[in-house]
Amino acid sequence: MRKIYSALDIGSGYIKLVVGEFLNGKLNILCAVKKQAKGFIHNQITNQESLIRTINSVLNEASSKLNFKITKVIVNIPTDYNEFIVTDSNIPVDNEDGIVTSNDILKVLQSASFNQVKPNDELLATIPVIFKVDTNETDKPLGKKGSTISLKSVLVTTDKKRVYDLVRVLEQCELEIIDITTTGLVDYYNFKSKEIDGKNSIIINLGASTTNISVFSKGIYINNCSLDIGGNIIDKEIAVNYNLRKKEAIYLKENLALASINNADVKETLTVPNMDGKDIKINQKELSALVNKKLEEMLKIVKKNINLLTKKEISYIIITGGLAEFKEIAVLLNKIFGKNTKIGNINEIGARDNSYSVAIGMLKYFNSKLSLRGKEYSCVTENDLEQMTNNNGKLTGSGDSLIGKVVNYLFDN
Repeated sequence: MRKIYSALDIGSGYIKLVVGEFLNGKLNILCAVKKQAKGFIHNQITNQESLIRTINSVLNEASSKLNFKITKVIVNIPTDYNEFIVTDSNIPVDNEDGIVTSNDILKVLQSASFNQVKPNDELLATIPVIFKVDTNETDKPLGKKGSTISLKSVLVTTDKKRVYDLVRVLEQCELEIIDITTTGLVDYYNFKSKEIDGKNSIIINLGASTTNISVFSKGIYINNCSLDIGGNIIDKEIAVNYNLRKKEAIYLKENLALASINNADVKETLTVPNMDGKDIKINQKELSALVNKKLEEMLKIVKKNINLLTKKEISYIIITGGLAEFKEIAVLLNKIFGKNTKIGNINEIGARDNSYSVAIGMLKYFNSKLSLRGKEYSCVTENDLEQMTNNNGKLTGSGDSLIGKVVNYLFDN
């Protein structure tokens, strides 16, 4: 079976869709599309019809590139908060041979959340900390021999209403949801390594209107917060200071401004029309000083919130999200957070941009879930594949809860 998955990341700045295929454990991007979000600000639906139009526009562009209609997606639902619940579960191995099967793994994962989730919350993920088959610890229980399998795990939950509001929007887009994720959890899958998994780390996703801070202890997601600050603050500051429309402000931010003033050049200029219709010339030095000040204010707020989230010694701070692509932001990040800070490296051909961090992480997270359970799945049918390869024979691109139903659909059949 071809392992092809589609990830839809609903963000306040952009709606992103990435379709990828895993071959020999490596992710290959078949298609990556993003469009400016409309109707969704600060993790909330502000105009349902506008949001539906934007999602459909993204789907149509991706479907056109791939030569088939996208109908099944993993969806990331950004949240203002998550709760984290540590649980222990234990079940007998349900076969005469005493060999752990994928069904045993599924059952122990399901039992971990039994009577643990609040009525108004929705379970987003069950993160295994460690399995035991009898008394032997393992992170890969499939195929091990024993009479019992037990699990220590962390449950990640969030507000049920926020989840279902977005699910209803996706249903109107005629999409079938195959899994639901949350930002911090999937961001981590882009940067996982044995070294990072053994330490305490922070991932900061700097988005358009929201910044997400996620705390990990030895690879386990343990805390997070979402701040209503992001790249839009920079856009507004430029627009107000120079009397510009948002479009021109974004253009200047992306094409002239530097996050640090160290290498800014007064001779580097761009000319744009202001709100009065007059062309004004703006130099890089002046613009960068304005941007640098606002960015520094924002990052200091982020740092303050990190100190509120954890008192543990942090070995790694990883910066990702669209704003991580800002020219020379590394200088400012090191100044605020110290030398243990690095900008995430999203290096998949076809989506080499930190704005795709969540969507790519979703694909890696989903593939990891399937591998743990010993299952295979694809978002595309054989007919889809035939249509996708029609272009000269080549791929055209480089419980009762909702989650319970998704899990049952994926892994019980």
